[in-house]
Amino acid sequence: MSSDSEVVHELLLGEQPFAIIAEAIRVLTVERLKFQRLRDVILEAIKDPPKPMDEQVALFKNQFPLDGHVRIYLRLSRSLNSELEALKMDLCQKLDENCGVRETVIFCALSIAQRKDSTCHG
Repeated sequence: MSSDSEVVHELLLGEQPFAIIAEAIRVLTVERLKFQRLRDVILEAIKDPPKPMDEQVALFKNQFPLDGHVRIYLRLSRSLNSELEALKMDLCQKLDENCGVRETVIFCALSIAQRKDSTCHG
């Protein structure tokens, strides 16, 4: 795949936002019984967009500041990146905040990570 057909986002995160992303990957891995990646978290969020509730918004805002020294990369096709941009714009409106890709990725991961209580397999 040529680099012209994909977008790579470099995200600098704090330890807690990184842990949220790791937990979202874990939750999807357990649900699907197949190892998942950050890209899969984004695909899940695009397929089933998070609906920010007051409690979730407050939990998300408690993670601020989101930046830090942990560097991760998210590689998406241009079409998936367009869908991520649409999620970002929707999230900005619902949070009444200026959101970037980092904030959108973390919010999507948080919404998936919160499903963990329903994924425990005893």
